Amino acid sequence: MLEFKTMLDARTIATVQATIPLLEQANTALTTNFYQRMFKWNPELKHIFNVSNQHNSSQPKALFNAILAYAKHLHEPGRLAEMVEHIAQKHTGFMILPEHYPIVGQHLLATLQELAPEAATAEVLAAWDKAYAALADIFIQRESELYEQREAVIGGWSGARVFYVVHKERESDCITSFVLAAEDGGPVMDFQPGQYLSVIMPSGTASPYQQIRQYSLSDKPNGKTYRISVKQELHPQLGLVSSYLHEQINVGDKLSILPPAGDFYLQENHETPVVLISAGVGVTPMMSMLESLWVRLFFNDKQLPHLSGFQ
Repeated sequence: MLEFKTMLDARTIATVQATIPLLEQANTALTTNFYQRMFKWNPELKHIFNVSNQHNSSQPKALFNAILAYAKHLHEPGRLAEMVEHIAQKHTGFMILPEHYPIVGQHLLATLQELAPEAATAEVLAAWDKAYAALADIFIQRESELYEQREAVIGGWSGARVFYVVHKERESDCITSFVLAAEDGGPVMDFQPGQYLSVIMPSGTASPYQQIRQYSLSDKPNGKTYRISVKQELHPQLGLVSSYLHEQINVGDKLSILPPAGDFYLQENHETPVVLISAGVGVTPMMSMLESLWVRLFFNDKQLPHLSGFQ
């Protein structure tokens, strides 16, 4: 697990934590305004952020919870290690880079000033600037490690890699599986059962902006191909990419893919029984876990017939 210590002075911590009641009062209005402001002045970031999550409010809510948790635990940042790891994994699935952090920080401070001009004094803004910079450094360091690790392993890569669809199978009324192989013919890196792939849809296909979506891997690692199983969302704003994959992408078509990522995966212990519980499309990562367990524990990595749990 990621470990880190605060480099902030006591006064900065106290000043930031004094704003916690203000944050709690503002709630997601803070982060909703933040995203509106950022996308207005830096619309190029719509190529990175999932715009569908702006429609269902999940992204503003997630960001608010992260900001509030950070403010509350500045004096004991070790308690945030799990949250930081989860977010860092997500960020690498969207190709977040060090140059993006100053833009986010600029709009976060400006949002605080715009929503609470009396409370956002020069001292408060300076303290939040320091606190944000410290957190950004933590993310930049961890994400750099993840990018480097994924590029260094057998079959690994950095950035987008072109894959083509070698098999497409309708699993149910709303779920379709896609088996992907690298266009360059090379091996593909292993992954932890439960992790996901990030699929990049170029601008002008599913949306005017490039869209990146993350889909759980639904097969065991084999070093040659990946399989993702995608639920089609019928809402016109939430199903931009899933509908495009279902309706437009076929065998032979190419997709740009980022390396496997994610902090939710099977923690194998051969002496502990495993119970897998899921609902709906949540079965997707469970299939990867089940197939991996089935092979490793009972068949010594021999090839097995495909297990299906989507019906």
